Formats: sequence, structure tokens, C-alpha cells
Amino acid sequence: MLNSYLQRADVTKTVDSGLHREVVGGMWDEIGALQLSVLKTQGLMPQERLLDIGCGSLRGGVHFVGYLQPGNYFGLDLHQELLDAGYEKELADPALRARLPRTNLIADENFDFSRFGETFDRALAFSLFTHVPINSIRVCLEQLTKVMKPGGVLHATFFELPSNSPTGVSVQHEPGGIITRGDSDPYHYRVSDFSFAIADLPWAVEYVGAIDHPRAQRLVNLNRLEDR
Repeated sequence: MLNSYLQRADVTKTVDSGLHREVVGGMWDEIGALQLSVLKTQGLMPQERLLDIGCGSLRGGVHFVGYLQPGNYFGLDLHQELLDAGYEKELADPALRARLPRTNLIADENFDFSRFGETFDRALAFSLFTHVPINSIRVCLEQLTKVMKPGGVLHATFFELPSNSPTGVSVQHEPGGIITRGDSDPYHYRVSDFSFAIADLPWAVEYVGAIDHPRAQRLVNLNRLEDR
């Protein structure tokens, strides 16, 4: 299945039509609030620097910007159009916008987090690993290793494949009814697949599980270890 998020012309057309919220899959209010709720449950504090990978038009970002200390939210996405829509339309409140320097939002297709010139306490990949193959997850983690502080955490959601199921089967996840496969978008993964993705990198896998996600995504924490 073709992932329309990767088709720049499609994204540009949708954003130009004023439908930037739909590009990230809808459920704007519900899933946006869920992101902050989950991370607060996982210990996020206002003084921490958070990197939101695949932040889109700030579905979660609008909540994090209000919660974190000014300047502590950073977002990276494929599409400049989505970042612009998020900053200009979703952060319309001047008081809220003042908490987010425009330079904290960067468009990049190579997970080049070093462009921020910062190190981070936490990172978030919410509904990102559900749309990318395992080798892209590996690249993301390799790049994130360079900018994540030891002791930092990447919180990532994913569609879970039971450990005893073959990768190529189709799985329907409830609630939500999303059907996933191992070789096409949307992807599913076993928890053990994340151990493969971090091989020879200073990360450890911590399975969290259900987070009351309306489309049945699960949470895994990847904990940044001291450099080897």
C-alpha cells in the first residue's frame, strides 16, 4: 500500500485545502491529548527537552508546548508545509506561540537530529514506527544515539504482532479495525524486533504495552544507555 504521507504532492494539496489535521490521520483532539497524558505518566517533567519525531502539524505539539518550559519542545517532520500549518494555525494563541521558537521545528527526511544543535532528555515517535520499515527505525535510532542524553528515553508507539505469529500475516487491531502487515504500511512488529533494531547501539528495550490508544497501538520505551 502506498503511504500518502510520503507523497509530497498529496500532502501539499491537502494542506493547501486547509486539511492539515487529516494528513496525520485525524482524531486530532483525542490523540493529541493522549500523547501528553502518556508521557506525563511516563515521568515527563516541564524542565526536560523533548524531541517529537514525525510531529506533523503539532497534534501533540500544541499540548507539549503548553506543558514544557518555554523553548523545550522540538519537532522534526518530513514536510515543511505541515510544520508551517502547525505553527501558524494550531499555535494561533500568541502566548502559546511565544513558548516555541520557530527554529525548534525542522523539516528533514534523514532523521538528522544534529541540526537542532541540542541534546535531549526524551524523544517521542507517536504513530511513526507504524508507518516505516524496520531498517528506517534502525536509522532513526542510530541518529538519535548522537543527540540523546544517557538516561534519556524514546517513547514509541507501534502495532504489536504476537510473538508466535509469522511476520507476513495480516492482523486486525481492535479497537480501530486497522489491518497491519510486516511488509507494507501500516506495519506491525514484535517486541523482539526492537531488540534487532538496537543491536550494537546503546539502547535497552522496555515494553510498556496498552496506553488506551483508540487504534490499539502499544507503547515501547527505548532507554538510552551510557556509551559503550
